[in-house]
Amino acid sequence: MNKLLIVAAILMVLAVVCVMLAVTPSYYERWDTRKAGEYYSGHHGYDFQLPVSSVDQKVWAFWQKTGFSVFTKGKEDFFKAEIPQLDCTEPLSEAVFKFLQEEIRSLARKTRDENLNNLNLLNAYYSKSLVHDSTIIRTFQKGLCTSEVVSLKGYWCFYPDGASHEGIGISGRNFVLNGSALQEIELQDLFDESSGGDWFAVLAKEVEADLRRQGYSDLELEEDLPFEQFDDFLIVEEGLKIIFQNYAFYSGIHGFPVAFVSWDLLAPFLKPGAPVTCWYEKQLQKQR
Repeated sequence: MNKLLIVAAILMVLAVVCVMLAVTPSYYERWDTRKAGEYYSGHHGYDFQLPVSSVDQKVWAFWQKTGFSVFTKGKEDFFKAEIPQLDCTEPLSEAVFKFLQEEIRSLARKTRDENLNNLNLLNAYYSKSLVHDSTIIRTFQKGLCTSEVVSLKGYWCFYPDGASHEGIGISGRNFVLNGSALQEIELQDLFDESSGGDWFAVLAKEVEADLRRQGYSDLELEEDLPFEQFDDFLIVEEGLKIIFQNYAFYSGIHGFPVAFVSWDLLAPFLKPGAPVTCWYEKQLQKQR
């Protein structure tokens, strides 16, 4: 009898150890190379419809897995992230890289904790046929990268378990150095406050005009265009790109609409002495 109790106790301890190993998150962070044409894949090889590079890129990659996954069975939650190498400017690019790196780590910790806190182990293991594993992908596409301005296009991709299809969001991330401190700037930070709302009126008019040139109808622009504010934008050498989310307009056209506004229209309203203004003025001098 004593031998049976000892064996039972050992088996219970082993079972507990197996469960602990099953739910222990695993992760890595390292420098890696994203091959040209390589798609962004979720769990079980699902490819997200994201732009792929035509050349090899050096990226900082973060990968994390949480969930109940004994012998690769059961529910698993994957978090993936990439930051392209930003070696074109210093110290701004280094500051931007460290900022995004810590942002990703913080988001990964939050995702890990939420997944583990909400995890019903038995349900996750036995309902494998009813749910698929979830995937979150964060990635950035390098745009403008100078000593004064860094502008990146960010993608947020998610495929939660139980969903019928993936979701993809897009963002514009724009950074400057304010003295020695990193600052992520908003649209209004570019313009002189003394101009009132004149800068936005010019911007909104040109956004609407450019979308019309691309074939969007008057009706959908009148009903769907958010004139109150533009949440996401990118700074490029020729001007600003105002970017919208997928299916932003009711026509149902797949893709992320982008409207372009040139610096020629915006220059009279730029904030004097601001980093972006100084960068723009340098570009004008080079053209002369």
